[in-house]
Amino acid sequence: MDVTSALLPISQIVDELNAFQPAMLGGYPTILELLIDEQKCGRLRINPVIIMTGGEYLSNHLRERLSEVFQCYVQTNYSCTEGGTIACECTEQHFHINDDWVIIEPVDKDNKPVPDGVQSDKILLTNLYNYTQPFIRYEVTDRVVIHHEPCVCGNGSPWLTIEGRVDDIVTFLEDGKEIKIAPLAIYAILKEIHEIQRFQIVAYKDNKVELRINPIYGHSKEEVFESACIALMMFLVSHGIHHVEISLSTEEPKQHPKSGKFKHVINAG
Repeated sequence: MDVTSALLPISQIVDELNAFQPAMLGGYPTILELLIDEQKCGRLRINPVIIMTGGEYLSNHLRERLSEVFQCYVQTNYSCTEGGTIACECTEQHFHINDDWVIIEPVDKDNKPVPDGVQSDKILLTNLYNYTQPFIRYEVTDRVVIHHEPCVCGNGSPWLTIEGRVDDIVTFLEDGKEIKIAPLAIYAILKEIHEIQRFQIVAYKDNKVELRINPIYGHSKEEVFESACIALMMFLVSHGIHHVEISLSTEEPKQHPKSGKFKHVINAG
């Protein structure tokens, strides 16, 4: 097994994958999406027998594109750092709960249980297998629908329909060349700014980026914005992006007014 970082430039990820030649390719959907063109044009030359995605929502469209380009079966799962693998996808694309490992409670915004077939506002996760730090009714802001009706795959465990993360890939221009950055990489950089309670990035044309910030108590937006700018610019430069205008938004991070979905990274260009 070999691991390559999602924070690396795509060209470096391609080089490492070519050298390793994985039989199973795993990763975040938005990172794998960036590999499609690399495989089609011949820079990436791998032949996995299965692709396993996780950490973000896998659309049917992307699933089909990955399967077509890499000529293999594509599967996904539902996992998080605190709970490990929460649910595994079957052949019917139902996420069966790993119920000998975790307890999942779909609840509304007031932590009241929601019935089968109704979308929750979040879940409460209990995982007692983390012996050093067990998690009991830990809040995870994923919206799910739980099902107890039988699945034709034969797995008797309850299964979930999951909304999942829907952040956008951001495209920057540098010397006339398009450079695409996966949203999870941007998220990973900014979540390390511990003075940020919540953030949202909105990317516009001409390499203009707006940063919406909720700082933690005791810190100003301006102070946190400066730290975020330095970290984000260092990351973008490592990907060959040198000309970016980052501004501090007067708006708060917010959900989509109609769907209620929250994106950390929005491509508005």
